[in-house]
Amino acid sequence: MKPFNYLVTLVVIIATACHASAHSTHAPLLKRATTPATLALEILPRQQHVGTILDLTKRSPTPSPHTLRFDDSFRLTISAFDEAFHLHLRPNDHLVHPEARINYYGLDSDGAATVLRTEPIVRETVKAYMGEVIAATHSPTRMREDTIGVVRYRPHPAELGWARIMVHHQGDSDRQTSPVYEGAFSVGGVIYHITTKENYDRKKHALDPEVVETLDDGDNRLVIWRESDAMTPEEEHFVKTGTKPSGPLEKATTCAHDSLAYNSDPNLNPMLRSLNTDSSWLNNFLNPNPNSTVYRRQDAPTGNGGMGSNFVGNIGQSVGCPTTQKVLYMGVAADCEYVQKQDGQENAKRQILTTWNTASALYKDTFNVSLGITTLNVQDSNCPATPGEFIWNVPCSAATLSSRLSLFSEWRGTVSEDGNGLWHLMSGCPTGAEVGIAWLATICQTRTGGSPGAVTSGTGVSTSGRTEWQVVAHEIGHNFGAIHDCADGCASDSSKCCPLNSQTCDAQARFIMSPVAQAGEKVFSPCSLGNICILMQGTRTGGKTDTSCIIDPDASKTTISLKMCGNGIVDKEQGEECDPGPNPKTDCCDPTTCKLRTNAVCDPDSSDCCTDQCGFAPATRVCRPSKDDRCDTQETCSGNSSICPADVVVPNGQSCGNGDLACASGWCTSIAEQCSMVGSGMNLTRACPDRSDQSCQISCQDPRQANVCITLKALVVDGSPCGYGGYCQQGKCASGGVWETVKAWYRQNLQIAIPVTIVAGLIVLLILWGIFKGIRRCCSGGRTKSPVSLAMNPAIGMAQHRRLPSTDAFGTPNTPYRNAPPTARDQYAAVPPAAAHDRSRSGQQSTDLGYNYNANNRANWVDDRTYNGYTGYTGR
Repeated sequence: MKPFNYLVTLVVIIATACHASAHSTHAPLLKRATTPATLALEILPRQQHVGTILDLTKRSPTPSPHTLRFDDSFRLTISAFDEAFHLHLRPNDHLVHPEARINYYGLDSDGAATVLRTEPIVRETVKAYMGEVIAATHSPTRMREDTIGVVRYRPHPAELGWARIMVHHQGDSDRQTSPVYEGAFSVGGVIYHITTKENYDRKKHALDPEVVETLDDGDNRLVIWRESDAMTPEEEHFVKTGTKPSGPLEKATTCAHDSLAYNSDPNLNPMLRSLNTDSSWLNNFLNPNPNSTVYRRQDAPTGNGGMGSNFVGNIGQSVGCPTTQKVLYMGVAADCEYVQKQDGQENAKRQILTTWNTASALYKDTFNVSLGITTLNVQDSNCPATPGEFIWNVPCSAATLSSRLSLFSEWRGTVSEDGNGLWHLMSGCPTGAEVGIAWLATICQTRTGGSPGAVTSGTGVSTSGRTEWQVVAHEIGHNFGAIHDCADGCASDSSKCCPLNSQTCDAQARFIMSPVAQAGEKVFSPCSLGNICILMQGTRTGGKTDTSCIIDPDASKTTISLKMCGNGIVDKEQGEECDPGPNPKTDCCDPTTCKLRTNAVCDPDSSDCCTDQCGFAPATRVCRPSKDDRCDTQETCSGNSSICPADVVVPNGQSCGNGDLACASGWCTSIAEQCSMVGSGMNLTRACPDRSDQSCQISCQDPRQANVCITLKALVVDGSPCGYGGYCQQGKCASGGVWETVKAWYRQNLQIAIPVTIVAGLIVLLILWGIFKGIRRCCSGGRTKSPVSLAMNPAIGMAQHRRLPSTDAFGTPNTPYRNAPPTARDQYAAVPPAAAHDRSRSGQQSTDLGYNYNANNRANWVDDRTYNGYTGYTGR
């Protein structure tokens, strides 16, 4: 019954993993399981390129290229079910916090739990990997891309599914021992589970198939099965009873979490406050019968309220979820019953890490949030006589799963300042079909609430099972705010669920948040994606999950070293004066205490400027050779210190050769040269022409398509240019200032800058010409008078002017007197209109051109003598 219960636990959890308490059907029995054959485990070459300066001393051993390390990428080829699968795997860097610890508990003389020891969870010892299953035809190409670290922004058509593997032992080809690993992968929507035979036998149901040792190439230490090999409810009924069911079997559509007040009362949980209680989809589709109460996830009411958002409108939407890699750090505890079912504390630790590796990868792929572990509390396999401070660490008979959750939440409140966003309890005590439970939308809630017996916090409980990673992923999904996917029927009273889409209710138990366990792709449904993301963003009613504990990975923290004294690295903070490493060459340093021996002033194994006689090296010794003669000079010892002087290099950006070669951290290099060094496997020789990139990752031009760039995971050398005028430092682009940015943009965009410069120059010249002309006009305005406009009669203006010669009284022509001195007459700026000419008044014939001056008032016009001569004599 034990294996059966575990399998049931898995499925139940997935369906149950509800908010405060959850029920689910058991995991189905298996029809088939077999042993896989590990065809190959191929470690990719470890890249070391210009600028990767490892502070390894001459004593530090070089890792063998054939020894799998925690930070390696590799291809694992597995044969099973008459198929070969190519798993391309890379490290899961965020599974273990840099300062993670595990606390091992035992029982004291009084039978109470007490800490036996605390150890660091060393990242180097946790070989957790994640990746994809690649089609055989594309696998060689993917290998070349993985070797140089190509960054992919979208899935490739040759990706058949996901893969998550924890390697326990690499194996030894010389001794003909196969690798030992556990995990899961998917191909075409079918999930394949791999576990050790020991684990399979420990958790199998009595009716599950036996896996016998094979004589062929199968690995008898491993077991593999497919979820498609699970029995249907009808088949399982027949196997158990020997008869066919008389009618349709009842299927679970929800879990018992709705009975908990916190998960049903919107007055207690703001996530349940309905955003929109009037929905045509809800009323017309899910609730065709006015006497029934069926709700979708958006408005899923439990009790008097519903969820705080209309999730139908957000199906498949990721708005609100992080767009860059984030981490949620958690604490995990294992009670006595769980440790007992795992046959010991070390097995429990290994199982928890394997479980979290698979679940974390699911969250990373879906929400950009990895699940990391900071603390592991592993209890003794014997339950204590009195639980003491760990009130949740009691036998199965002492607490139901729901009460265990409340007790665990109460304890969690006593460690609320530990920085963990969630705490999760692994228990060996399912309650009937209830195998997992969690409080709804309580992520980042570190303090307690509620009342005795129903204490709430950011917690969840999962029980041991054959595929418990699905249970854990389901329960943590509830902590994130996800409700169940809608199940068959969609008409149960008080059922809140998330529909498949806006037209279809039943999600057909295909996703991780299904309340029933069936074979299918265990990923989050599009509705669950929208559900969680919209709650992270916040709804109009104030429903918003706390995301303050979802943080950026802390790259500044280094992982804990496996060894302290004796690892070849002098740790001043630990009081070390020297550290000769595992194989000291002199007697200057005590390798057991990392202290200098008597009369020794330094240790040559720890200091570059120290002699074998434990004294300072002379000033002639070169302690740091030049990395590159064009950008770096060698350093020599000072003669009075064991420390090599600081490294002095040519300033970054200074030209050191042809083309784009420039100094960067003491190296003469360029982006193109780094492309050639790192990407030689794909013939990458040119830098990406897009100079605006500020990622500080090596970006190269695709040799097959000039307009396509290939971005690599490797970072450029510190000091290399980035963006416009910036320089990379520790993977980040530091701006060089406004002026440097402008200059760099100009130089790197000449096809735009030159035309713009020409046009701008012309505009400047036109502006200067306009200013000059205006100044000239202004300065010459006092010497040049504007012409006077004389007003005149329109009739006169139309007459053609003809000058008449002047004559004296006797008719003799006279030269016009044009230069007569001015008289005292007033000069008019405007001429008054002349009176109409009257020939009769002039006393002349019509042929004469005489004028009557009195009549025309010419005396008031102008001195006529100036133009027509003397006119005083009028007789002949």
